[in-house]
Amino acid sequence: MSGFDAIKLEFDAARGAITVRLNRPDKRNALSTELVTALGAELDALRHRDDVRCVIIRGNGAAFCAGADLEEIKAMQAASVQQNQGSSHALRDFFIKLYTFPKPTIALVHGPALAGGCGLASCCDFVIATRDATFGYPEVKIGFIPAIVMVLLTHQVGERNARDLCLSGRTLDADEAHRMGLVSKVVVAADLEAAALQLVESLRKNAPQAMATVKRMFWRLHGMSMEDGLVWASDMNAMARSTDECKEGIAAFLEKRKPKWAE
Repeated sequence: MSGFDAIKLEFDAARGAITVRLNRPDKRNALSTELVTALGAELDALRHRDDVRCVIIRGNGAAFCAGADLEEIKAMQAASVQQNQGSSHALRDFFIKLYTFPKPTIALVHGPALAGGCGLASCCDFVIATRDATFGYPEVKIGFIPAIVMVLLTHQVGERNARDLCLSGRTLDADEAHRMGLVSKVVVAADLEAAALQLVESLRKNAPQAMATVKRMFWRLHGMSMEDGLVWASDMNAMARSTDECKEGIAAFLEKRKPKWAE
């Protein structure tokens, strides 16, 4: 399967939403090198498209994503340390690229989202899951570790929950994942499309550059103390007041009309 075939794209021009489908159903959409490379390249292209306001990621077949491609990992066991580091760094860079993507991202999860697949969903801003979805980090059950995604997971659900998931390797149903903070919303399968469209429509009403700035701030705040974060945030607050979006948004509110955001 070529990198192009590893993903499929669907563009909803009316809503400015593009759906990226993981397309390795026979491998439960495992994160092969080709799949990760194709996803990363597509994110690079989409970040510069003004007609794309949000990105949806979902899986073809019975699973969202079952994690790393274990056949590839087995093959890499015979590779050099440098080759393994290169492969691992490429996966790290992809997760960072998705986590910091300037437009809102939505994961639509059905079936298993495990290991790196759970990390893939967690890197998105919103996760809408069907009731049959399952989540977990079972790497320790096969002598592996969820090293890269563990860093991001800890920021999202706290260290206690992250320790629970990464040390036990247990699988959560959608409702428990929702209570823990891994999932934004749980729906029955028949309502998945409607829930996604409702969220897309809601996000489309917001100022695109303001949302991009909020996402950038979340990323940078992770490495700051509370004091440094508040100092920087106050400067960002002042800067935001002078943007064209803020001027248009406040004017529209006072004039009781819908804002007109630049596309």
